[in-house]
Amino acid sequence: MLDVASAAGVSRSTVSNVMRGHESVAPEVRDRVLAKADELGYIYNRGAASLRMRQSNLVGLVIPDIGNPFIAEAVRGAHDALAARGFLVTTIETADDAERQQLVLQSLAEHRVDGFILIPAIDSDPASVSRDLGGLPTVALNRDVGIAGAGYTGPDEPAVASCGVEHLVDVHRCRSLAYFGGPEAAGPRRERLAVQRDYAERNGVEVSAAWSAPCDPTAARAYELARELLAQGPPPDGIQCHSDTIAYGLLRALREAGIGPERCSVVGCDDLPDSAFFNPSVTSTSVDAAVIGQSAAQQLLRRMGEDADPVVVPAPHLVVRESCGCS
Repeated sequence: MLDVASAAGVSRSTVSNVMRGHESVAPEVRDRVLAKADELGYIYNRGAASLRMRQSNLVGLVIPDIGNPFIAEAVRGAHDALAARGFLVTTIETADDAERQQLVLQSLAEHRVDGFILIPAIDSDPASVSRDLGGLPTVALNRDVGIAGAGYTGPDEPAVASCGVEHLVDVHRCRSLAYFGGPEAAGPRRERLAVQRDYAERNGVEVSAAWSAPCDPTAARAYELARELLAQGPPPDGIQCHSDTIAYGLLRALREAGIGPERCSVVGCDDLPDSAFFNPSVTSTSVDAAVIGQSAAQQLLRRMGEDADPVVVPAPHLVVRESCGCS
């Protein structure tokens, strides 16, 4: 570092600030330092710096399933926000397994990450997770399991449910409903189902227990479950799906059974890009997963002592297409 400073005609602290990405260094000075570092073959030893400064500029992003489109969008939003502040992000899947999550959190804490963004495994024990985090700054995303000292950001679940059920009852006059799919123990599913049942009861609408069945959040499993239910009898007038991915599987099964939106109105959730191109196009509650990821990142930055403006998660809103019966 002293060699680079001498060659560039700057102080050692300036070289350190350049290598750490500090915005206080003038662009022309930064370019000169980086050019001399490249010329001399200098590589910044971030491991040594982290021991000295007790900071690694590394964030652990721990998630249950990167294949879930909602999670993928949230991860992208968090990555972008953290990268803009000079942080690297290591993203690890837990497959929604609490034991695997424990190993991941403990390992990342031992490797001196500066903080965590965590979508907790469904069967997480809050006290155990808190211990595994090692006292590091943490923000839970999408699933609030009550981790002591952790922040939280995610969709307004009651509002998500209200968007769908109100459209089905007030616009399409559905007299029977269901909340279809999603992991049985997932907090968002429980919250949304409770809102649907409450609204249905207040409006004299039946909720089908059979069709309000949980399932893994994949189109394939939703398709299989819908076929099983269709073999037992007709669907209700309106169905809220836990996600757009689940709606894809349900709509495929309904189409094969000759049941269209005029008979069974379907509403998804997440407003995925592909939903506009599905046949029929999927009416869906938009929750803006990328912004939720950005919000989690900005909240974590503040918890890590960084100067970061909060990102407000927009209220959910319904994007009306064809699957509900609207043209």
